[in-house]
Amino acid sequence: MAGEYSFREFQVNQQRTLDRAAEAYQAYLEAVQTGRPLKGGMHWKKVKGREYLYKYRDRYGHGSSLGPRSPHTELLWAQFGRRRREIADLLSLRRQQLAEAVRFCRAALIHRVPEPVTRILRHLTPGDLTTAPLLVVDTHALHAYEFAAGVFIDAPRDSPLTEGAAQQLTLASTAEVSPDKFLRLLRRADRSYETLPGDDGAAVNKRGFRVRLLRPPTAPSGHRMVVRDAPGDLLSAASGDLAALLIAPKFSQVVIGRRGDPVTMVAPDPRALALHKLRLSRRQDRDPAARERDRVQAAALAELILRYLPQYHFFSSELQLFPPEVARLAEGMVEGYEVAADLETD
Repeated sequence: MAGEYSFREFQVNQQRTLDRAAEAYQAYLEAVQTGRPLKGGMHWKKVKGREYLYKYRDRYGHGSSLGPRSPHTELLWAQFGRRRREIADLLSLRRQQLAEAVRFCRAALIHRVPEPVTRILRHLTPGDLTTAPLLVVDTHALHAYEFAAGVFIDAPRDSPLTEGAAQQLTLASTAEVSPDKFLRLLRRADRSYETLPGDDGAAVNKRGFRVRLLRPPTAPSGHRMVVRDAPGDLLSAASGDLAALLIAPKFSQVVIGRRGDPVTMVAPDPRALALHKLRLSRRQDRDPAARERDRVQAAALAELILRYLPQYHFFSSELQLFPPEVARLAEGMVEGYEVAADLETD
């Protein structure tokens, strides 16, 4: 849509820098994972005049005995110490490589994602709070698709494309996350986060950055349910938009933060989010400014997919999770687009 957004393709050096940063980040994560079994430590403990080797899991001393001192436990002690030193050396090397990648990302001008977002994303690893990752489902999800496509979506100051994004982040969970666990996660990124009074699904830090968590709907797609759209507002969704969005395939991409730091962002399949945004833009019960923002984002995302992510075909079997009337809304969203025949109804 002319004037509301434009695409700026990565230069060769920018793409190369992103690829190397992603490799350095992945290597660092693998080193951290390799060291997890060595978390805690070992020490000898004398009990009734006899020494025992203890393996503890945390700083509080929780652990268990591996047996009395013997050639076997002395070998375990030596192997553990040697492996700890090897992992420490590897982590030091990976941190140096990652720090170098950060400097190159800043120099290449691909540092894009706001710092409050990347600080939170760094702690959204599967297994911390739930068996499934938390998804980015608002404007910031566009960053994942940008970096995957190798383009930046630029917009003039008066464009609604990124309206309100600077001070908020919306996450969605495919599994239940309690308010206490959600707040603990946020405080690992920034200790100043506090739950908003009367709304345990949102928190704000001392700088006014707000994070909202959308919980999984209890009703299956196609049934009436309630979804949260704004602080204090509960809106009906007869077609189950959020349920379908959460069921859609997940999209994982390394993005680059404002400080040049790479981090993994998990978002819904870009086609799913485009259709979700399109439907939101057509809901008459929403704020006009929000509807306009969603309309522009839906169009920009659909065009990005068609032009730069051709491997993502609209209306694949995954997107049949959406009601047919939602899919048909995409017709004409981008010039030259046609509705897939397999979703036509009699």
